[in-house]
This record gives sequence, C-alpha cells and structure tokens, in this order.
Amino acid sequence: MRAIVYNAKFVLLHWGTNAAFALILSASLYYLLANSLSHSLSGSQLTLSIDYIWYIQFRELFKTNLDQLPYTIYSVVGIYALVQTFYLAGLVSVFHHPKKNHFVDFFYGGVKYWFRFTKVTFVSLFFFGLAFLINDYLGEFIKWIFQRTEFIYADAILRSLRYLVLLVLIALVTLVSDYTKIYLAIEDETKMWRGVYKTLIFLKNNFTIVFGMFLLISVFGAVGAVVYNVVGTFIPKAPFYYLILVFFLQQMLIIFRLFIRMYFCATEVFLFKDLSAEIISEN
Repeated sequence: MRAIVYNAKFVLLHWGTNAAFALILSASLYYLLANSLSHSLSGSQLTLSIDYIWYIQFRELFKTNLDQLPYTIYSVVGIYALVQTFYLAGLVSVFHHPKKNHFVDFFYGGVKYWFRFTKVTFVSLFFFGLAFLINDYLGEFIKWIFQRTEFIYADAILRSLRYLVLLVLIALVTLVSDYTKIYLAIEDETKMWRGVYKTLIFLKNNFTIVFGMFLLISVFGAVGAVVYNVVGTFIPKAPFYYLILVFFLQQMLIIFRLFIRMYFCATEVFLFKDLSAEIISEN
C-alpha cells in the first residue's frame, strides 16, 4: 500500500491513458449522435427517456457506420492491451527497484521487458480461451445429462458450479501469467518457457499464501464495485446535471480499479522477492 501511494503518479498515467482510449472509442459514435440530434427536438427528450422510433431511424440511417464500430473496438482493445502490458513492465521495474521510480525508470523498464511480457500475454490468451471452451463443453454436458429428467435443483447447482470452475481456471491462468512476467523481469530471464516452468514450481511451493493474497485483493476490488453500484442506485437520473455526479463516481471507480491493478502488481513483486529469497544460515 505504501509503495502504491508513493507511486501515485503512475495511477494518473494509467487514468489518462484510459481516458484517451475511451475518447477514441466514443468519438465516432458521438459524431453520429451529434449529426442526428443537433437539429432535432429529440435530443432534449432523450435525456429523460428513450425514444424507440428515433432509435430505429438512427440505426437505419447510420447502419454502415455502426457496422464498422465492432472492428474499431477490436483494434483499440488490442492496442490498449499492448499498452497495458508495457505499463505493467514499467510497474514491475519500479516496484522491483523502489528508489528508481521516476518516469524515465518506468518507461525504461517498459521498453526492456515489454517484448517478454507480450509473449506471455499471447500465450495466456490461448489458455483463457481454453478455459471458456471447457466451460462451454461443461454446460453442454450438463444439459445433455438433465435434458430428459426433472432434477431442476441439481441442474441449477451444477450450472452454478460450472461458473465457479471457470473463475478458478481464470484465476490460475492469471496467477501463472503474472508471476511468469515477474520472474522474467526480476531474474532478468529472456526464455519464456523457462520462466513458466520456474513459476509453476514457485506457485506449487507457495500456493496458499500467493492465492490467498490474490483472493484478498480480488475481494477488495469486488467490494469497491458493489459500493459503486449501491450508491449509483440512489442517484436520480434527472434532471440532467445529476449526470455530472454519475460521471464523477464512474471516474472514481475507474481510478479505484487502476489502484487495485497496481496493488496486484506490487504484492506479487514483493511476495516473489520475499518467498524466493535465498536463506543464509548464520553458520
């Protein structure tokens, strides 16, 4: 926690980058909405309720433009993921060398470790996809088992457990991916698969404390999201100026999530360094 507060400037860097990508994604849609509503009375009505007739007309008038939006989103998300990998490399470098926490050191660490981290990211994407594929096959298997029965409660329980299994698989892939990146940076290793092997050994020997810390910080993040959703339900959606308050709360939630992301990184670096440190005997 102290390390994150001491390096709060990087939270602002992440937030600024996040806002820039959000602006890129929303600019084209904003232009279409402005083109549709700038000379229309529907704009004032849409602040209070949705007009479905206007919505259908809008979809038909700008069908070609809207059909291109998914490709824009995919492209921006891909670039954003690469930028976040670069930032993660910089954060690991800063947390590994606390006294070297200037922006120059941050970007130097990003340049040095980015390619290594990117390779791990692409491999982890494959295993994330595999986890979702396993989840889909489990769903089809459960459906096949109970399709000619009336065991409603058993069906519901098994389907719930299926999503629990998916969460566990995602957590495991995330742990292996994160600690592999940290191993590659701290040990200055360039061979990815050697890093994966060493990381699996490290996680096997220290799984309880590593997974416990990961789960604890995940709970912190979930609590923040729950608090935001609860508070958001009590904020009126009209008149229009209440949207400013909603926007402010949304930005606070984004900054909190970025803080949690840095918290993951900081604790993983500290745990890896502490648990893998060489024990020196007094004799």
